[in-house]
Amino acid sequence: MRVSTGETTERPTGAVAPVISPAWQAAFVFLGIGAVLFVVGGLSLAHLPYTGTDLHRVPFPGRPWLGMWAHWDAGWYRDIADRGYWEFVPGRQGPLAFFPAYPLLMRAGRAIVGDTLLSGIMVTCAAGALAAGLFFTWLRERVSPGAAWTALLLFLLYPFGYYLYGAVYADSVFIASALGAFLLVERDHPWLGGLVGAVATAARPVGFVLVVALVVRVVEKRGGVRNVTWRDAGVLVAGAGIGAFSIYCWARFGRPLAFVDAQKGWNQTPGWETWFKVQFWKDVQDFRSPFAWCVFVSHPVLTLAGLACVPRVVRRFGWSYGSFALLGLAISAISTKNFFGMSRYVLSAFPCFAVAGELLAERARLRLVALTGSGLTMVAATSFFARGHYLS
Repeated sequence: MRVSTGETTERPTGAVAPVISPAWQAAFVFLGIGAVLFVVGGLSLAHLPYTGTDLHRVPFPGRPWLGMWAHWDAGWYRDIADRGYWEFVPGRQGPLAFFPAYPLLMRAGRAIVGDTLLSGIMVTCAAGALAAGLFFTWLRERVSPGAAWTALLLFLLYPFGYYLYGAVYADSVFIASALGAFLLVERDHPWLGGLVGAVATAARPVGFVLVVALVVRVVEKRGGVRNVTWRDAGVLVAGAGIGAFSIYCWARFGRPLAFVDAQKGWNQTPGWETWFKVQFWKDVQDFRSPFAWCVFVSHPVLTLAGLACVPRVVRRFGWSYGSFALLGLAISAISTKNFFGMSRYVLSAFPCFAVAGELLAERARLRLVALTGSGLTMVAATSFFARGHYLS
């Protein structure tokens, strides 16, 4: 097992460089899996009953392979990209609950393709492919080739991984920018890493944990706080994303943390009922739909699985990556009333997939079962999402 140093592993003398770089290899795998999901979701929306409750069931008439991706929060992102942040009413659902990086990219893409939702699908796909390439590059520098491929496939075949392949959600943008920030800092480019990290903190509320993780990584690389220089302060620029959004909220609506108040419209109010998941215990007592029950239970199960990987992440890759995974998962879990959405947020804890890949790499049968089961579950989940089911 390799010991992570944060530096690129040297290629043995005389070794031939791969014809295709690791990043492109991962991107091609991503595109192949994505093509399968487009077919599955498109056929599901076109030929299976629409049994979901989402009202945006036909955003692309006659093109189900596109309409399959534009459900639920896609409507909010589309409206923000088209109209901006038009209102803030404390306690009522509103646009400020959604951070600006993703809708800004959608607006930019709309100028090219002419349709906001189509732009969102393309942004998600591009960011997902970039995330795959960056993650595989990060893996190849830290774990064995077998573990790297296993971890990458665990990430790309994750049951809720369809959010990387086209769903009009911000997750792929957040993951790609976080990975980009880490890799730039690893290559001793703290200011560039901070700039890319600012995209992540402007993409999701929990993005601020990236600032903490990047600071810890710089300290680790320098061998202690005393060795940190002013040049390393560039990682703090990563906070500019959430900082700029807070200033905007203050100037426009009079509250710098209006995006926190906006969450109350979804009954995500901080307090003991949220912290102790009162709503979750009510939800799981309803056994009328086994499918819905399994969906509800999957969120805390996958959350706990991610948290269980954190100690090994710390041992293998250091406290920077451990804090990123731990704080990202813990804060998201504490903030939800019933864990719903956590299965999607686990995707952001990419170091957990790395250690899981290491554990499975030398267990061929278990690896085959895990990857096959995960992939088939993702295909099924994609079909349900395409037909308007709210899964995460």
